[in-house]
Amino acid sequence: MSPSTTEIIKQDIIDQLTWDNRIDANDVYVSVRDGVVILQGTVPSYAAKVAAEKDAYQVDGVNRVENELKVEFPPETERPDDQEITENIEKKLIWNSQVNSANISVQTVDGVVSLTGSVDSFWEKIMAEDIAQYTHGVTDVINRLLVSVTKSVLDMDIEKDIKNTYKRSGLLAGNEDDLTVSVTNGIVRLSGVVPSYPAKRQAYNIAKYTSGVVDVIDDLSTG
Repeated sequence: MSPSTTEIIKQDIIDQLTWDNRIDANDVYVSVRDGVVILQGTVPSYAAKVAAEKDAYQVDGVNRVENELKVEFPPETERPDDQEITENIEKKLIWNSQVNSANISVQTVDGVVSLTGSVDSFWEKIMAEDIAQYTHGVTDVINRLLVSVTKSVLDMDIEKDIKNTYKRSGLLAGNEDDLTVSVTNGIVRLSGVVPSYPAKRQAYNIAKYTSGVVDVIDDLSTG
């Protein structure tokens, strides 16, 4: 990747972060090398940290993002204590009709939330993390939830379901030969090249929502 291309990617990311009103990118620093983006500096919330990473991935030419941003709440912001954060997340999980939170435990230490216990599907694990990360006062989320699927599905059937769904996807149809899907004990590994970040997210989401999946390892690159 030429220096000029690298500078274009860097400037596009800066413009993207500046545009996004959720982030406040005044203290965010961007570096790019061989398609790998490093985000450093501070943002006012954990939700902003997550948004910054997603924004960087939206830029053409980005293969991977290393998110080293730190969360520093504005001085005038009233932060809830750890117990309040825990209680707020627990309430959100109970109120969410899609996540069975009966076996989820939440613990917060210095703003860092740990999720432990089990859920019935991989997508519920990710949704629980999303609920936690968008809760005020959170500085990081450690997701240790286990997936205990209620219905056993053969690895070969999981792989078949994912590949068939790829063929029906407008973003992925025609690129199936560039994608590799392997499944071992319900753990899906995606590898290969997809044409864009939206296609990468689509490939991941299809695997995420497939019955029998307990984890998804995303090794896909864009190009």
